[in-house]
Amino acid sequence: MGNGESVEYQSERNEGTAGAESNAWDSPQFWRWTALGLGAIAFVKGIREPNAWSYTQAQFDYSVGFMRRGLFGTVVGRPLGLGQYEHFMVVSTGLLLLLFVVLALLARTSKIAERTPPGELLAVYASSYSVTYLAHLNGYLDIPLALLCVAPLFLRSTGWRLLAAVVCATAGILIHEQFFFAFLPLLVVSVLFGAGTAQSEGQRRLAWTGGVALLLIGGSLVAYLGRHGSITQAQADQLRAANSLKADRWLEPEVFRVLPRTPQENLAVMKSVWSRPTFWPAQVESLLFFFPSAAVLSWATLLLLRHWMPGRYRWLYAGAAMATLAPLSLHLFGWDKSRWNELLCLNAFLMLLLVSRQFGGEPVRLPVSLRRACIVVMLLNMATGGGMLDNRHIRPFPFLQSPDDVHAEGSVVGP
Repeated sequence: MGNGESVEYQSERNEGTAGAESNAWDSPQFWRWTALGLGAIAFVKGIREPNAWSYTQAQFDYSVGFMRRGLFGTVVGRPLGLGQYEHFMVVSTGLLLLLFVVLALLARTSKIAERTPPGELLAVYASSYSVTYLAHLNGYLDIPLALLCVAPLFLRSTGWRLLAAVVCATAGILIHEQFFFAFLPLLVVSVLFGAGTAQSEGQRRLAWTGGVALLLIGGSLVAYLGRHGSITQAQADQLRAANSLKADRWLEPEVFRVLPRTPQENLAVMKSVWSRPTFWPAQVESLLFFFPSAAVLSWATLLLLRHWMPGRYRWLYAGAAMATLAPLSLHLFGWDKSRWNELLCLNAFLMLLLVSRQFGGEPVRLPVSLRRACIVVMLLNMATGGGMLDNRHIRPFPFLQSPDDVHAEGSVVGP
């Protein structure tokens, strides 16, 4: 393997794409600062104060009985007094910043920059529209859900990672059922990856059994919430009245109208949304914002698996691909298209870090074509802008206008 990498590296030198150590393009320090700078720009493009929707959703609790999405308000909202908007803004912004700190720590512990020198892949994600959109989701439950997904990935032991995944998945689904569709597949694959590094048959059996058990636990909990998590309209009105007494800001009434909706009713709403003439053009546009970064990161993931796990990379990458694409299933349940596509890019980055942490071996020099693609994608990311939530738009050029501008991004609500 080492000889093959030397040949590949020499080939790059012959093509003139990998210069001397003094060349900035081959300097790890250059790419470290580039990732930091581009990440700061991407973050500032999207950051804003939490909106009325996220503020209202954070007030949900179990005061009118067991319901979907009530755990966060019960555990965090009450003790921290999130009915006061200033408290909510501080907590939500703190969670958002914590998420990016945790992502940086995971990238550091995975040694992705050292294993794919000189480190362009970090700059690809840092510059991505996913970072911009995550910043824009300040206050939304997507942020604590992402934190719950990342936490088990720090654990190397399959057994401990399985235990942490069960706890985090249970909490995540009770906070918002979208965890099952967006993040649970990634946690399941992270446990199954233990079979690829197992030193004994018992460890291999634990990985496969644990992954299946985790999926069954998550599926059972989501099914239970689907049958028993919806509250009646009277309960929703009671919850709204109780929350209005402790809230010091206007509450979004549409949030309470969604609560009694069953999964079947939500799918019926989505059918009407799919029939809109602007729906599919807007879907394509939104996917183009996030797909280039996700594609480059997934390309690198495949490359690493083929180098570090020769002969076994096929089933490993199949699992990685399914976990990365899992958030796209949310398009069946909600119209917040860019939220789901943003999670596609985030999952691609998390999968890359997971592979580096689990299987990392000798450094792999990126092919010339992939390095060039990284540069192109970073430039595209910096020039990307489009529709956000609350009818807000980032337009890097005057002529850019979303085909879905006529509709509010958050007017039709999913899970």
